[in-house]
Amino acid sequence: MPGVGPKTVRSLALISELIYSVPYSIKDPARFSFAHGGKDGIPYPVDKEIYNKSIDILHNALKESKIGRQEKINAIKRLTSFYE
Repeated sequence: MPGVGPKTVRSLALISELIYSVPYSIKDPARFSFAHGGKDGIPYPVDKEIYNKSIDILHNALKESKIGRQEKINAIKRLTSFYE
């Protein structure tokens, strides 16, 4: 996909761990800050463009999903609360 680079792929990979309940390290929750950066600038400042692009990709995936209408609406409402 045009415009999808390493940071976007990394962030989506980490997000997918949460979506699909793949075991992840509870001992090191900071590793998820590598997806989009940390609000305190560690390991690097939040890249809002990548952050919003990740949300857009998830939004499109929800729109195309084969889940119930109300479930889809509720999921999209929850997702839009993350836009910056």
